[in-house]
Amino acid sequence: MTKRKSLDLESQIQLLTRIQFITRFSSHLIHLSGAQGSGKTWLAHAFLENYATDCHQVLLMCQRGQTDVQHRTLLLQQFVSHAMFNEHDSLCQSVEHLLANQHYKLMVVIDDAHLLSPTLIAELWALAQYANQHAELQLNIVLFAHRGELNQTLVHVAHGSGIIPVELDIDDLSQQEVMLFSDMLMTEDGVDAPCRRSLKQRLLMALPRPGVLHNLPQAEGITMNSNISNKPLLPIVIGGVIIVLIAGGYFFMTSGSSSESASATITASQPAVIASVTIDKAPLPPQVNPQGLTVGRQDDVAGQERVVISDQQIDAMIDDHALKGYPAATEATEATEATEATEVVKTPSIVAAKAIETPPSAAVSVISAPASKLDWSLKLVADQQQLAAVKSTHYALQLAATQSLAAAAEFMTTHNVTDAMIYQTVRNQQSWFIVVTGDYATASQARTAKNQLPSSLQQLKPWLKSYRKITQEMDRLK
Repeated sequence: MTKRKSLDLESQIQLLTRIQFITRFSSHLIHLSGAQGSGKTWLAHAFLENYATDCHQVLLMCQRGQTDVQHRTLLLQQFVSHAMFNEHDSLCQSVEHLLANQHYKLMVVIDDAHLLSPTLIAELWALAQYANQHAELQLNIVLFAHRGELNQTLVHVAHGSGIIPVELDIDDLSQQEVMLFSDMLMTEDGVDAPCRRSLKQRLLMALPRPGVLHNLPQAEGITMNSNISNKPLLPIVIGGVIIVLIAGGYFFMTSGSSSESASATITASQPAVIASVTIDKAPLPPQVNPQGLTVGRQDDVAGQERVVISDQQIDAMIDDHALKGYPAATEATEATEATEATEVVKTPSIVAAKAIETPPSAAVSVISAPASKLDWSLKLVADQQQLAAVKSTHYALQLAATQSLAAAAEFMTTHNVTDAMIYQTVRNQQSWFIVVTGDYATASQARTAKNQLPSSLQQLKPWLKSYRKITQEMDRLK
C-alpha cells in the first residue's frame, strides 16, 4: 500500500483529518489502535508527509529488544540536532533542558508503541502535560499500537490527572473500499488478465485490512514494490540453453567425423604394411638365358624356364588384389607409402582444428552469464557489509523488494540507480532482495531526499526504513 492508495480511501482520509484537527492548536497524547494489518505504519507516514508539514517531525519506529535508553536516545536526537543530554534522565527533564524558553512546535509519531515499556509511556504522558503548561511549546504525541495492548497502561498513567488520553480506533475497510483498494493494486502493478481474476477473488475473501490486502499479492509471488516482471528473463534463459545445445551438437558431430576419418586412414594404410613385411621364401630361379628362346614355345615343357617378374610389379599386383581393385593400389609401392604417410600426418591436425573450433557467439553466451551473476553476487556481499556498518539510528529509502537477485539487478539497471545497495532477507520462508539507498541521520532528512528522487522512482513510492530494521532483516539469514 502506497501513499496514494492510503489517501484514496475515505475512512483513512477522515481519520487523518481528525488527528490533524485535534493537534492543530494544543498539546495532546493521542492513541490510535488497530488490528494486525490495519495499516498503522502507512497511516503514520502518511500523516507526517501530508498532515503535519508545518511541524518539526520526530518519528520513532519501535523494534523488539530495544531498551528505554535506546528509545530516549532516538527521540531526543531528533528533537534538537547535536543535542547534549543524559539518556538516563526522563524525557521531561531532557526536554526542559534542551528546549527551555524556546518556541517549538513538535509532532512526535511513534509506530508499534505497544513495544514501549510502561515507564516510557508514563514519561511520554508527563511530557504532554508539561507542554500543556508552557505556551511557547506545542508538543503532540501520536501513538500507533495494536488494539487493546496500551489501554490499561494509559488508564494507569493518567489516573489522578483529570485528563483522559485521546483514543481513536482504526476500523477495517468497508466492502466498497476493499474493491477500490483491490482495483488499485491490480491496476498499478500490471497483473495480467488470468492472474487478475484469481487475485481479485482472493482479495475479496481476505480480511478487509490494508496490510492483509497488500501482502496477499506478494504471497502469490507478485512483487508490488516495482513494475519489473520476470518474464523477460525467460527468453534469455531459453536462448542460452539453445546456444549450449547447438554448441554441444556441433562438437559431437565434429568429434564423430574426426573419429571416422582416423579409422578410414588406418584401414587404408593396412595393405601397405602387409605388403612391406611379406617375405617370399621360395628359392630363386636359375638365371635365364634369353638366347634362342621365343615367347609361346612349347617344344620342351619339362625344361621350360620361368619368367622372372620384378619386385615392383609383384608388389603392385599384391596391392591390387588386397585392395580389391582400388585405383590407388595400382601405383608403385614407394608412392603409395608416401601418400599414406602424408594423409596420416595431415588428418590429426585437421581433426584437432575442427575440434577446437566453436561458434564465437555460443562461447560468449555461455561464459558471460555466470560472470554477470558472479559480479552481482559480489556486489550483494559488499553492500551487506556496508549496510551493517551504518549507524542503527540512521534511515534509508527502500526502492524495491524482489524475489531474485536478477530482478533486483534489472531494477537498478532500468532505473539507473548507481548508488543503491542490495541486501538479502527472509520473509515467510522465502528469500527477498531489498534495494535501498541513502544514509540519513533523521527521518525528516530521508523524506526530503525522497522528494528529490527522479520522477520514475517517486512513482514507485519509496519507503523510509531505519538501519536498525535493515540489520535485523539481514540477521534473519544467520
